[in-house]
Amino acid sequence: MGNDPGGRPMDAKKAGKTGKAGKAGKADHAMAANANRTYAKLLLSLVVSIVSTLFAVSIILYVNFERVALSHINDSEETSLSQTSASVKFMDDSVRTLALQIYTDRSISGPIEDTTSTPVELSEALEKLNTYRYISPFIHSIYVYSGNTQSVYISSPIIMDAMQRLSDFSDREAAALMQKYEGQSLRPIPRLIPGKATAGSAMRPDSVFTYVIQDAPDAAAGPKRVVVVNISEAFIRETIKSLEGGSPSDTSIVDAAGRLIVSNNNEPMLTDVADRSYVEQIRAIGRDAGYFVDRVNGVKSLVIYATYKPLDWTFVRTIPYAHITSRIDRMKEATLGVGLAILAVGVAASYVLSRRLYKPIGRAFRSLETLEAEKQDALRGIVRGAPPKPAELSAMLAAYRIDLDPAKPLRLVLLRIDHYAAFCSACNAADRTLLRYAAMNIARELFAGSLRGETVDMDGDRIAVLLHDEGGGSEAVREWVERLQEAAEAYVQMSLSAVVSAPFRLEEAGPDIYGEAEQASLLRLIRGHRCIIEMETMDDDASEHYVYPFHREQAFAEALLAGRSEDARLRYEEMAARAAETNSYTAVQLTLTHLAFAAGRCLELMRKNGSFLLPDIPYGTFVTEFQQMETLAEINAHFARLFERMAVKPEEKTKSRYDELTASVIALIRANYGEPNLSLDSIADSVGMSPAYLGRLFKKLTAKSIPDYILEVRIEQAKSMLAHTDAAIGDIAESVGFANGTYFFKVFKKTNGVTPNEYRQSVASSAGA
Repeated sequence: MGNDPGGRPMDAKKAGKTGKAGKAGKADHAMAANANRTYAKLLLSLVVSIVSTLFAVSIILYVNFERVALSHINDSEETSLSQTSASVKFMDDSVRTLALQIYTDRSISGPIEDTTSTPVELSEALEKLNTYRYISPFIHSIYVYSGNTQSVYISSPIIMDAMQRLSDFSDREAAALMQKYEGQSLRPIPRLIPGKATAGSAMRPDSVFTYVIQDAPDAAAGPKRVVVVNISEAFIRETIKSLEGGSPSDTSIVDAAGRLIVSNNNEPMLTDVADRSYVEQIRAIGRDAGYFVDRVNGVKSLVIYATYKPLDWTFVRTIPYAHITSRIDRMKEATLGVGLAILAVGVAASYVLSRRLYKPIGRAFRSLETLEAEKQDALRGIVRGAPPKPAELSAMLAAYRIDLDPAKPLRLVLLRIDHYAAFCSACNAADRTLLRYAAMNIARELFAGSLRGETVDMDGDRIAVLLHDEGGGSEAVREWVERLQEAAEAYVQMSLSAVVSAPFRLEEAGPDIYGEAEQASLLRLIRGHRCIIEMETMDDDASEHYVYPFHREQAFAEALLAGRSEDARLRYEEMAARAAETNSYTAVQLTLTHLAFAAGRCLELMRKNGSFLLPDIPYGTFVTEFQQMETLAEINAHFARLFERMAVKPEEKTKSRYDELTASVIALIRANYGEPNLSLDSIADSVGMSPAYLGRLFKKLTAKSIPDYILEVRIEQAKSMLAHTDAAIGDIAESVGFANGTYFFKVFKKTNGVTPNEYRQSVASSAGA
């Protein structure tokens, strides 16, 4: 670009030549990349809109259809349960009527109660009893008890003996019910009665519901007549199956006690289901009928229930959820297929439309982007001291609409982003560029009155402002900088420090102005964040008279190593304050760097020596954290944390670290006693201490040397193996870490007074005794 760093002079010919020279490849690549990004965003926005709409509609349809389907299925199944309940009610009423009819039938009760009845009369009465059983398909058996004869007369497909003494009656539970008076409630009692044994298999009980009707008992002799009617549970189960119509559902009846009294899932009667989650949920809901979704026997199911109040029975029907949603899933798959087809058409349409929309937008975007990039290049050239020749300067300013007047004085305001390391961690490169542009826009918005100018992105943590000060003076510039700092903090959470140069003219711009501003910005180390450094009034640098005090650094290091945190703090503060008095970045940076590395070396030395005055600071991070700090205040706080941690209860810290070290060494020995090479040196290397220091410290804490403790653990383990295993003594010696069997015998006998073999025999004889 020669003498035209902006890339575009006033006349068209020069513009064509210089605009392409040296930048064409890079600019074209950047424009193509930006164009692709913009086009992709347009396409993506249309595709996302279509997909989002389809997805939202599908979800709404699916959820609503599922809810409506569940409601319809519940209505249908509740009707079915109502029919089942009606069937049970009809059977219950029929049994009550039949029981009363048998109870009042004199053709049965007369011969049975008369002790003088002939066998023919009793046979006729039993035949009448059988007739009652045959005419009702749900009746399993009928018993009639006579108190006068103390006999039970039976009509049953299982009990062949039609007349039995009460004391010998095979259905013992029924015998107990006959002697227990509970009025005339006629409530069904679920129970199991003896069934019929089949060839080659054990007898299986029959499930029945028992109705009992009896007269009031005589106080001495008990009831005179009792009628027991047993209803077959199998009949109720088959009735339920017929009403289900072949659906894959499971219907059951649960009584008030939480017992299963009817199930078409082959579960036995009287199974306790009170603790099953769906039964607990029915009780918790507290309504007579309803539905919900729960897991039944590990399968997600729709649970529908209805309560029959007269018997306090709850009819429960469970339907696998997969069966219910199979039709919904088919609809979902169809919707998804249609949606994908629409999506494909939408993507193709959006591709065509977005390209057509992008053409005029892209042309305008590329033009503006190119112009802005070239303008920023031109401004960077001015800031860094490479402006065009005076003859071309006015043409360049007009071409890029740069609001600067070569005839009027300028000030350079160099802005630096504070906390830059954290800024880089929180934002990627693209976001950092956007935030710098946001700060530049804020700066332009705040131009007012006598102030006007241009902002320049200098990359990294720097933004430059070329500012015309038309009569306001340095006070007006300072007020503008303060407003900019407040606005940047408020709107983009960015802290800015600023350097304001002395006035100069464009033709006087050179590398010295920007370089001096950069050098002055380093004084942020002393002044702190959000400082405003005015180069016209800046104090002189007194570093030429400053000599770094190495003897004070030595005293600082000795205080740290000795654990005299207060002494170390005072020496640090004195050295830092003397360096800051020079108003020299070089002097302060030199002093603080020396002190930081001295502190880091002390920490590392304390770690190697196993010092228990060592603060709880990761060894390698102290200097690294120091190098990321920007101000003296941050560095002072960093050192203060070091001194504070060293000062906190050193006696407790020492004791705690002693305990930790002892436990660590003991654990290492007990975990590795079988290694022949286990020694003081290997343990010292594992814990990061010198062998001599570790050996002295361990003996002081435990009254044992580390080699002695290793031998003690090995002998202890050998004794355990001698006592509890049949392993050869040589193998035991090797397994506990003795490379030499002879040495093992010698140490074992010296320690225990007997040889290994004698020890094993003594343990065996003690166990035998």
